[in-house]
Amino acid sequence: MFINWLIGELGTPGEYQYQGIHLISTGVVLLVLALVIFLGRSRRITDKGKRIILRAIAIFQLVFEVTWRLIYLFVKKDDILCWWPMYPCNLGGIILPIIALTNWTTGKKMFYLFGFIGAVLTFALPEGIFCRDVMVFPILKSVLQHTGLLMIPCFEHAAKFYRHNIKDYPWTILGCFIHLFNCEVIDRWLGFEGDYMFLRSGLPFVIPGIPGFVVTVVFAILVMAILSYLSDIKASNEFFLKKKTAK
Repeated sequence: MFINWLIGELGTPGEYQYQGIHLISTGVVLLVLALVIFLGRSRRITDKGKRIILRAIAIFQLVFEVTWRLIYLFVKKDDILCWWPMYPCNLGGIILPIIALTNWTTGKKMFYLFGFIGAVLTFALPEGIFCRDVMVFPILKSVLQHTGLLMIPCFEHAAKFYRHNIKDYPWTILGCFIHLFNCEVIDRWLGFEGDYMFLRSGLPFVIPGIPGFVVTVVFAILVMAILSYLSDIKASNEFFLKKKTAK
């Protein structure tokens, strides 16, 4: 039974998004996120203590990313290529904790906002994730992976270690192109043919007569620009003011 749980064969197969297992998972994730933000904003915890918390989150995320790949390789009997981060979330699940552990500022500019938005959309539109009516390991894997993509940027923002602003927007677009290159070029080189960047899947960005990937790309660019500004309104306004003064 444990092996069946690991490989996702317990319960009844089907589409269970927006049902109990999805809603309960989302509720738990929101509670964890609220706790992370509370800890990040707490004045009772020193910056040193907060950095220890951040490192603990990042280390757990990295260990989990290695663990689930080992399970898929040796228990589920997936091909060795399952180690490659085919989806943006697979790449983000590895990159974000490394960025947090190394305190790589440029990496934060490129990948934090994209990872956060991707995780939010995954819980809002979880296509193909909640495929059983019980919490089998593949579902738990997706939930934990995307929770990490939420926790790391949120904790850094709450603790004021790093806050994205509109000045970082060009770096964010560069990060998007890196994800695009991974999903649409490297994946193809490795023999994967899926829509790993969700440019052609029709999620929910559909306008009759316009190719889905065009709508998705334009929507993503606008959303990231707006959130880049809103993430740190003060710093964003100062950036625009300096630009205006320079003219």
